[in-house]
Amino acid sequence: MARAPATTARRWKLPNLESTSFALVFLGLPLAIYVIFVISPFVQAFYYSMTDWTGFSKKMNFVGLANYAALLQDPVFTKAVYNSIVLVVVLPPLVIILALTLATLVTIGGSTQGEIRGLKHSSLYRIISFFPYTVPAIVIGILWAQMYDPSSGLLNGILTAMGFDFFKSFAWLGDERTAMGASIFVIAWSMVGFYMVLFIAAIKGIPSEVYEAARVDGAGRFRTAISITVPMIRDNIRTAYVYLGILALDAFVYMQALNPSGGPANSTVVISQHLLNTAFKKGKFGYATSMGAALALITLLFCALVFFVFWWTGRPQKSGGITTPAAAPLARAVAAPTPAVEPKPTVQLEHPVAKRTIWTDQTVSTISHIALIAWVVIICAPLLWVLMSSFKTTQQIFASPFTLPTSFNFDNYVSAWTTASIGTYFFNTVIVVGFALVIVMLLGAMCAYFLARYEFKGSKVIYYLMLAGLTFPIFLAVVPLFQTLRGFGLLNTFPGLIITYVAFALPFTVFFLYAFFRTLPQEVAEAAAIDGAGPWRIFFTIMLPMAKPGMASVAIFNFLGLWNQFLLPIALNTNTANYVLSQGMASFASQAGYAVNFGALFAAVVITVLPVLVTYIIFQRQLQGSVQTGLLK
Repeated sequence: MARAPATTARRWKLPNLESTSFALVFLGLPLAIYVIFVISPFVQAFYYSMTDWTGFSKKMNFVGLANYAALLQDPVFTKAVYNSIVLVVVLPPLVIILALTLATLVTIGGSTQGEIRGLKHSSLYRIISFFPYTVPAIVIGILWAQMYDPSSGLLNGILTAMGFDFFKSFAWLGDERTAMGASIFVIAWSMVGFYMVLFIAAIKGIPSEVYEAARVDGAGRFRTAISITVPMIRDNIRTAYVYLGILALDAFVYMQALNPSGGPANSTVVISQHLLNTAFKKGKFGYATSMGAALALITLLFCALVFFVFWWTGRPQKSGGITTPAAAPLARAVAAPTPAVEPKPTVQLEHPVAKRTIWTDQTVSTISHIALIAWVVIICAPLLWVLMSSFKTTQQIFASPFTLPTSFNFDNYVSAWTTASIGTYFFNTVIVVGFALVIVMLLGAMCAYFLARYEFKGSKVIYYLMLAGLTFPIFLAVVPLFQTLRGFGLLNTFPGLIITYVAFALPFTVFFLYAFFRTLPQEVAEAAAIDGAGPWRIFFTIMLPMAKPGMASVAIFNFLGLWNQFLLPIALNTNTANYVLSQGMASFASQAGYAVNFGALFAAVVITVLPVLVTYIIFQRQLQGSVQTGLLK
């Protein structure tokens, strides 16, 4: 029997005993950091949730499930659960529908019916749509809190100028009827661009023959999108739905920035907000941890439900084959049998004639441009408003919130940089993110390489243990992690924050680079080993340089995530002198609200956003390429 061609890369045996240090450093060191600062706090959390621990002493009594029973009698918790359910029901479908619609317009909105040939300037739409994803979530919350401001906000100013006097002093976040809806819009505004890029990459991967077959059958654009595009990118939609659901259940940063008090009548409070208040303000760490455990359970149930629904709805029909008219082209295009004999050449139309309708190519292209331009305006208006306001005085902002500044006065930037200590927070962030990024990229690459290239018992267990870190809600580990850092003497220090950043960024880094190292050819490394090169030299001089594309992509994503981190600093870094930008911005926003120093606040927002925005613009091709080659897998 002929040997079937190998479909996966070969894996090497472990190095011999003289290279034990290689295994200890490449696998042992990152695994130890991950277990101590991620897995162990998660495990401890479930035990703490069954105690009456206050968090301020070592004494604790085991109370069993009493904390969980108390949750059912806690009106704030039950309201938070209700709000989380509203978020998870509304947010994922809203973001996915918007993102999929915009992605479809970009990919097929400007060409003949059915073909994948994007609109003119589609890359510009894609780049601008991605802007909000690069902005820190805390800054987005602060920005939109000012947009919604009853007296000086841009939204009320525009609506009033349009003749809607009812909105002259309307409090969007202060009214129980609109607070949750306004908050959901902000989260959707920040996330649609990322998933739009994800879906664009997925749609471009669909064979063009499928669309050509649908075109021959006269299928319209809407019917093609529903019957062909959506089924063909089903797995991508499922992944997006899971991630968006997890975000909806853990929307702490947005809700905290928009409504720190939980909104009118707790209309926007979420579980994570109530957890932090209960733990760090009321001194009920055990009870608070039970909230984290409940959030973890809800998250797991949600993920299981999504996977079950997608599995159930995706089962093949018993009758076999695809019978709907719109889906018939899909069946013919992807499953047409190969003819036994070479067919005679036939004359084919270069462009099959489609049914004549009012939806001409020019009409659809025009509508697509209008819709995308409207979305770009929605994206850019808040950012441009903040930029303009950063050059105004507070009086000018109140007098004319959406007019151009009379002069470019940089006093606000000086005030934000010095008086508000934004400069100090900026350099603190550079130190923490810089060291954390270098360490996590090095340790993540070593761990991913070792797991991908060496055979040993338990390798799969370790790999899936790493992946588990992507699913657990971070709030479950906050309380035990606080105690872990305090036990090591790392609480409120840069090293403590750096090592925590590294530990929580390791799962994504290993997950991404594991698949990348598996695809690299190993013949070069084997040749080097024959020439006497050891495992250290093979990795650093051969395999690591070959992995530069994947390393660059992961580094950009990690930079965005670490720079925008908010929860870990506010829980583990309470020393004002060590604040990072996200903490400093949250503190300054609350102070500016009382001191009415809005000009300096907007300048601080620009200072915070500018580094990540410039980084994205420079590396946007690399970043969006990584979405297609990495995340889609």
